[in-house]
Amino acid sequence: MKVLIVTGFLGAGKTTFIKELLKHTNRYTAVLENEFGDTNLDSREISGSTDNKDMQVLEFMEGCVCCSKKDSFLYSILTVSTGIAPEYLIVEPSGVAKLSNILAGLEKVRYEKIIPVSPIVIVSAKSFLANLHEYRELMRDQILNAGHVIFSKTEGMDADELEEVKKQIREINPDAKITESYQDGKSEDWWTEVMSDEEAHAVGDGVDEGADNSGQQAFEQMTTGCIEFPAIGEFVRFCESLLSGNYGDIARAKGVVKVGDEALRFDIADNSYVITGGEEPFQSVFIGSSIEREKLLTDHAKYSLAQNMSKKVADKGYTKIRPR
Repeated sequence: MKVLIVTGFLGAGKTTFIKELLKHTNRYTAVLENEFGDTNLDSREISGSTDNKDMQVLEFMEGCVCCSKKDSFLYSILTVSTGIAPEYLIVEPSGVAKLSNILAGLEKVRYEKIIPVSPIVIVSAKSFLANLHEYRELMRDQILNAGHVIFSKTEGMDADELEEVKKQIREINPDAKITESYQDGKSEDWWTEVMSDEEAHAVGDGVDEGADNSGQQAFEQMTTGCIEFPAIGEFVRFCESLLSGNYGDIARAKGVVKVGDEALRFDIADNSYVITGGEEPFQSVFIGSSIEREKLLTDHAKYSLAQNMSKKVADKGYTKIRPR
């Protein structure tokens, strides 16, 4: 079983890339999703992206695969290898995971039947320089340990801007392959090559000697259950408030909320938001630093916590939000 890590910073487009990879390759594949929250919002999206009936999507919801729950993650790798035994296991870590730690962990279970291959890092080109400045240690770690860096979100960028991003990446990792776009009609051979058989290089203790660790922001996450809005206008204003920093430094947010009588999905990343149709279960996840939790839940004081929330629900951290 070859283990392919597809990682990248929050909102870079990892899930979208994996969906395309599965469409263009025909391997016996399993996908292991590692996200925040109690229900993985992307697993069903990946499941519906391919006609490959042998493909399975698994969820690892116990914590970040690179830190406190890494032993459980490695046990999951062994279980997939012996129980499902796919040709490829694609792992999509959380966007705040350190790639060096994941690769170091995989070395503990590497043997002739489990082979880590060269990892892929998806980079949102238009926000890379800003993210590198704000989250330097994490971004450097992902690039430093990448085998292949693939750009997403290059819309509106000119050649000079793309070249500057590539220059910064080469300074961190001169050996990484760089692809400016995968959405421009790549051949089937290109997609097959991306799912490389090249083994990943062993890493040390995960420390980037060139990283400046001072002033690094600590990420926190907040998960809620059903958030309800009476109308789409209120929901749009809520999304715009998230972007404007009214609820803290929100680096990434996504979820399914109830608006009137329908379910809508929202995705917030790179200073923009997208609202599409969704389906239950209702859940929202917010990732960032200095998250103003109470203010976020009360939505500019236009919403309040339901007074009839059951103790069981409250203990789990689920929050019902209703109009006053």
